[in-house]
Amino acid sequence: MNLGIWDGAALLVKAALYAATLGAAGGVFFLAYSRSLLEPSDRRAIAQPLCVLVAAAIAASAARVLLTAASLSEDAAGMLDARLLAMAWHGGEGRAATIRTCGLLLAAPALARHGRPGWLALVGAAAAATSFAWVGHARAADYAAAPYLSGIHVLAVAFWLGALAPLSILTCRHEPRPLGAVAERFGRIAMVVVGVLLAAGVGILWILLGSVSELWASGYGRIACAKIALVACLLALAAWNKLGLVPDITAGDTLAVRRLRHSIRAELAVAGLILLVTAALTTLGGPPTMP
Repeated sequence: MNLGIWDGAALLVKAALYAATLGAAGGVFFLAYSRSLLEPSDRRAIAQPLCVLVAAAIAASAARVLLTAASLSEDAAGMLDARLLAMAWHGGEGRAATIRTCGLLLAAPALARHGRPGWLALVGAAAAATSFAWVGHARAADYAAAPYLSGIHVLAVAFWLGALAPLSILTCRHEPRPLGAVAERFGRIAMVVVGVLLAAGVGILWILLGSVSELWASGYGRIACAKIALVACLLALAAWNKLGLVPDITAGDTLAVRRLRHSIRAELAVAGLILLVTAALTTLGGPPTMP
């Protein structure tokens, strides 16, 4: 597989687009279900970086369309070629970028108002997260359920990964017991959401691979295996947080707060690798069922 400079740039921008969009959407979800446990100053501290993520996601959406056109021509001039830009736009990127941008703009005012998202912001965040289901392999698969599974999957990913940065911020601001209450609420909901995430992910992978043997017989499958290994690492960290650290934090252990902060940062690093591998899966070639 030959990876040109524009293909590599498109891959990196796509990973950044995933991170910014899912981080912003998941942060809105976090503010909504944790609102009663957060002080106004906490909500403001969380909302400020989320506004930056909203702007970054919108900018990355535009860059994604431009780099797709450049990748088609293997030259920077492709970004100014109306024909190639139209191909990139009508190939699905335009529709996804439009849905994503509109969703993020719906969520942004709630973030600007001290992080108090209402139903409109939640709808916008959900639309932004699920915009990825409007383009890509799941959308092109010969199964009507695939885009819906993909939408459910990215919603669950947004919920999980989007909570990590807010929780990290709170570990620097809160005493153990109030932090423990927030972490416990997230953990209770996350148990269901992560189960849904894994079930939807397995369903999509089964549709795209067509056979378990393709996990090691195809390049796409081998990249998927790398993603599965990283997800297993993330699950192990999350389990340690929930079962080992959060009970100690709830009991007032300040050392456990510091350990949770370091663990969350490790989760963020692993999550970044997962998004990079996901960008490779959706950018470099196609699955075995789509020769």
